[in-house]
Amino acid sequence: MTLLPDLDTAAQALFQELNRLTEGDPAVQASMYTMGETIGLERDVSARAAEDLIAAGLVEIRTLSGGIGLSEEGANLLGETDEGRASNRLGTTSPLSPPQYELVDQTLTRLKTDIGERSLPFETLSEMIADIRSIEAQLASPKAKTPIIRACFTSLRDAARESRQAEWQRILEGLLE
Repeated sequence: MTLLPDLDTAAQALFQELNRLTEGDPAVQASMYTMGETIGLERDVSARAAEDLIAAGLVEIRTLSGGIGLSEEGANLLGETDEGRASNRLGTTSPLSPPQYELVDQTLTRLKTDIGERSLPFETLSEMIADIRSIEAQLASPKAKTPIIRACFTSLRDAARESRQAEWQRILEGLLE
């Protein structure tokens, strides 16, 4: 099964935007080009990202003009909400559900992978590492507390905003919605 961290940045961003627009409903479709434009991707990059998502089985092509929708696997990848729709949002219920746990773990893996590739000021880097360690400590608990994890992700989002890490900011804002 393909996980979000296995995809390149553009494919992840397009997948998350599709999930946001469709509210996780596989019956709804959206234009890959319009979504790409919304998140700052050029037309050819949007098409390549959509092709990667289709190849991974997470998205299905719906129209020849660029309409795509979530596949059942794509909808299931992000877990189920109370309404039975997929969600890439953390939510507020505590403790974390298994899909929320997986989402937090995937997001942390992505941030930890990327953090070493960025040249961040020492103070910002130290703050982000402390937040990541706090989240990891919660994930080690049998009853991970969502409010603590949300507070840490909020701090990470604010640090991303201050250090002009637009991609991280977008990911974290989507998670915290």
